[in-house]
Amino acid sequence: MNLSFENKVALVTGAGSGMGLATARAFAEAGAAVVLADINEKSVRSAAEKLTAAGHKTLAIRCNVVDEAEVAAMVKLTVSTFGRLDAAYNNAGVQSPAVETADASGEEYERVMAINLRSVWNCMKYELLQMREQGSGAIVNCSDWRPCRHSRPGDLSRIQVRRDRVDSNCRA
Repeated sequence: MNLSFENKVALVTGAGSGMGLATARAFAEAGAAVVLADINEKSVRSAAEKLTAAGHKTLAIRCNVVDEAEVAAMVKLTVSTFGRLDAAYNNAGVQSPAVETADASGEEYERVMAINLRSVWNCMKYELLQMREQGSGAIVNCSDWRPCRHSRPGDLSRIQVRRDRVDSNCRA
């Protein structure tokens, strides 16, 4: 199936590597102008430069998606650069080592929850505001199912706080 994103603008978070970069590349190859956002400025700039060298329209933005003001600025820069926002792929996330709950720190729990949950809400809020204003748009929130696969029945003492909490809830 070939989908065309000609004359569309796509925003991808976590675009400096991995699935985010692969998604940004796919949007670009389908004709979209692509905004690549990542907390790692060096990797996101390098990724955008490679896509631009291949003839695609890109914009690299260093963004900490946990920071609501940075997310608002990211969407604003997207729209001021390309005039609209048609698609968003919220992919930024981290995994925390699986440890016994008694051994986990509250700080690590808060860090993972902020990056994997709060950041999705931050992104969706400002993406939706723009899409509502322009009357259209689509958002995909990426998550990870692997914690479900590695859970053992009855093992509720392990922290399973990973990217799966965005759109599913694993119970072993």
